[in-house]
Parts: sequence; structure tokens; C-alpha cells
Amino acid sequence: MMAEEEPLLVSPPTQDVAVHVRDYERFTKLMFRGAIVCLVIGIFSLIFIKAYW
Repeated sequence: MMAEEEPLLVSPPTQDVAVHVRDYERFTKLMFRGAIVCLVIGIFSLIFIKAYW
């Protein structure tokens, strides 16, 4: 998706840029997983509060 927009992400010119691109990919995956976990915890919290409040 983003690779089509940014040719720098497809073929980084230096090793430093390549490392940064890999780190950015891991960071975005981590943020996405964190958001999903927070969503699930939030939904269960709302269900629990609604059931026992």
C-alpha cells in the first residue's frame, strides 16, 4: 500500500535507510496489534460494567 506511493520504501538507497524502513514496519505492526488489544479490552470492560453495574 504505502510502498506504491514511496519508492524509497521499495528500494532503500543505503543500509541505514533499509534498517529504518524495517524498524518502521515493525513499529506500525506493533501499534496495530496494540490498538486491537486495547479495543478488545475496552469491549470486555464495557460488557463487564454493563452486566454488573
